[in-house]
Parts: sequence; C-alpha cells; structure tokens
Amino acid sequence: MKLRQLFMPPLALLIASLPVIAQVTSPSLNDQMWEAARKGDAAAVTALLDKGADVNAKFRYGATALFKAAERGHVDVVKVLLARGADVKVRDTFYGATAMTWALDNKHVEVVRALLEKDREGSGEVLMTGTRQNQVELVRVALEIGGAKAETLTSALVAATGATEPNAEIVDLLKKAGALPPPEVDAATLQSYVGKYRSEQGMEVAITLKDNKLFATPANQGTLVLMAVDKVTFKPAAFDGIVVTFKPVEGKVGGFDLKQGANTTALKRVE
Repeated sequence: MKLRQLFMPPLALLIASLPVIAQVTSPSLNDQMWEAARKGDAAAVTALLDKGADVNAKFRYGATALFKAAERGHVDVVKVLLARGADVKVRDTFYGATAMTWALDNKHVEVVRALLEKDREGSGEVLMTGTRQNQVELVRVALEIGGAKAETLTSALVAATGATEPNAEIVDLLKKAGALPPPEVDAATLQSYVGKYRSEQGMEVAITLKDNKLFATPANQGTLVLMAVDKVTFKPAAFDGIVVTFKPVEGKVGGFDLKQGANTTALKRVE
C-alpha cells in the first residue's frame, strides 16, 4: 500500500500536464508555410520547405500555398513555390479555380507570367481573359510566352474586333502574332442552321442569325456568338471548350452535336 501511494503523485502529475502540452503545440510546417505565403515572406517559405513542408499541401477546399501567393500577388513567393515543384494545375473544390484564376482575377501580371513560364497550357485562358477585359499587358504576356492554339488566336481576334470599343493595340498584337479571322460561311448556309433544337434530356438551344453572325441561346441562359471553324463547325467566340457541329442531310439540317470536353450531346431540330 505504501509503495502504491508513493508512485501515485508523479503519475497524476504527468496526466495533469498533458492538456497543457497539447495547448502549446506549434503549428505544423505546412500551416506555417501557408501563413508565410499569405504574408509574402519568400525567405520563410524557403526555410520551411527546407525543413520538410509539403509544397503541394492542401488546405481549406483543397487550395495550396500557391493559391494564396497568387491571390495576393506575391511573385517572389510564387517563384519559390514553383521552383520547388508546386503544381499549377490543382483546382480547389469550391470554385474549381486554380492559382492562375486568382492571379487573373486580381490582375497580377507578373504572377501570371511566372505561372505561364511554368506551364504554357494556360496561355489561351490568359489571352482570352486579357482580350475580354481589355487588359493589354495580359495579352502581351500570353503572346510573348506562347502556347495559345491557332483557333484561340482567332477567337481572341473576333472578341477584340467585335468589342463595343475595339482596342487597336490588342488587335495589332494579335495580328502580329498570326491571328487570322475565321473562315467566311455564305449567308444561305448560315440561314439553314437557324431554328430551335432539343436533346433527349430536354436541353433546348435556339440558333439565330443577325448581321451574318450565328448566335446560340440555351434556354434560360445568355446568348453566345458562334465563330466558324469550318462550314459546319462552330465554337463560342468568347471561350474554348465547346464545339457545335451541324449535321446537314440532303440539303436540310436535322440537328447538331454539342461537344463539351469529353461529353457530346446530340440535339435535333424542333419543327
């Protein structure tokens, strides 16, 4: 009994101290890196990566430290993270946004440049954003680094020349980069595409013609200007990722295929 009493106090003391230890535990290396990236402290980010912080650690909604640095415009931090293997293709689970999305939203041109130098696949997005928002520097960066597809250059030219107040400098930059106007389709062919179309799933799209341009208006959504790729194939002039292919049979158009990414939806003309 005396021996048991002798060892009870130290054991009780140890148990009592555990909550205190938990309260003073320091943030993880990854959390410290996030905070350093938020503040724009490139030296601290470097030191934390050297200690073992994960450059692609996921935080709230799957965002990484690169997101926060890009959002805040901390180009030195962005360059450190990229040099250490930060993945520019990561999308968050809330907006579906990337680090480039945040850089573009906040017009951080040098951050955009750094991200494009790491991965040129974003050039098309930067080019179209710069054209739509009349941001000459974004257009210039996208063209300097390169990587935009020929059809994206054409889309940008259509968007630039079709703007309410066309920016002559952007138009000139695009033409010097090799942007060509879309192929011309005769008025009779364009008129043959006009009508209402519906898919088996109930999707409805109205195709209209004005000033020799085709427009697509999905039900309850905004109207899109369609740009010709060839005589039967069109895409929205404002962005990539959607292709409309009309299906003429014996001189009459019975429908079109709507391709978005890997998915294709067939729509039939509603008489």
